[in-house]
Amino acid sequence: MSNVPSVRMWCENLAVMSPSNDRLPLSKLTPNAHVHGGLRLEIAGRLVPYLGYWGPDDVCFRQWLEELHHAAEALGRDGGRHVFDEGEQGQPAFVFERSEACGHFSIAPSDLSGADGDPDWERIAFSPADFIAALARLRAEFEAEILRESPNLGARWLARSRQ
Repeated sequence: MSNVPSVRMWCENLAVMSPSNDRLPLSKLTPNAHVHGGLRLEIAGRLVPYLGYWGPDDVCFRQWLEELHHAAEALGRDGGRHVFDEGEQGQPAFVFERSEACGHFSIAPSDLSGADGDPDWERIAFSPADFIAALARLRAEFEAEILRESPNLGARWLARSRQ
């Protein structure tokens, strides 16, 4: 059995989104700001596509961290299933499910946006424990960057994002 985790997650190019959709440094964080950037989700050695609205560096982290948390909860139990079907900007649905000891990930058709699924991403197998551990590392990395780049408001913003 390989020691390489079946799931890895990390963040890149984080920015505060201004009301006019300009990308500002994290030092410009405000209590109600949206932090966008690149969410990299690698399953079975492949980067998951379609995560950003206007490209790979345009994921809303507050929203995705919440959805990944719900996916981890579902993956923590046999028969668990979580679907993130936002329907925004023609995005497909992202399906996380567990059957016995195996997790599966699919990019499925969206009931909200009408976007197609991706047949190359149907029931990709992974370890639920790897997913949960990768999410914990992602959250720690994300929070550390917020606190480092916005020491005055970072803790307050993170507390609001957990509510």
